[in-house]
Amino acid sequence: MKKRIFEFTCPHCGASFFLCRDTYLVREEKGAEYQRLRDGTFFVHQCQSCKKLFDLEYPLIYKDPVRGFLIINSQSRPEGLKGQCILTRNTRQFLEAFSILDAGARLMDVLPIKKRLEALKKTACSFSGYDEKSGMVWFDCRGELVGVKLK
Repeated sequence: MKKRIFEFTCPHCGASFFLCRDTYLVREEKGAEYQRLRDGTFFVHQCQSCKKLFDLEYPLIYKDPVRGFLIINSQSRPEGLKGQCILTRNTRQFLEAFSILDAGARLMDVLPIKKRLEALKKTACSFSGYDEKSGMVWFDCRGELVGVKLK
């Protein structure tokens, strides 16, 4: 893990503050960071002034040596990184890529299905899970669980 100090501003009340945040994580299943990535709360912060929750946007590199990929939350790819690198532009994209890859699915299989499903349902859908044995990908479309079999 590597850490860096960032300055953030609360989008609700405008309070400015500094936080030390991880900028490089390596998969550690029993670690708190990994669990927070899995439950989607890793980037969430509560403002000390107004007590409202909001997402922090900052660069992060996540390495999964077991599955052999890197997910990078940045506007550009850092130099010198080797292996399968997935570049995301914001925390929402980062967490979506993390959940798909961590489940053992492939982004290029899941994301086109998600896009077609959202067009069909006319609502936002989120990746919910992947069953490798059956080849089923699951999505939550506003409370409705929808399964799609990969070809």
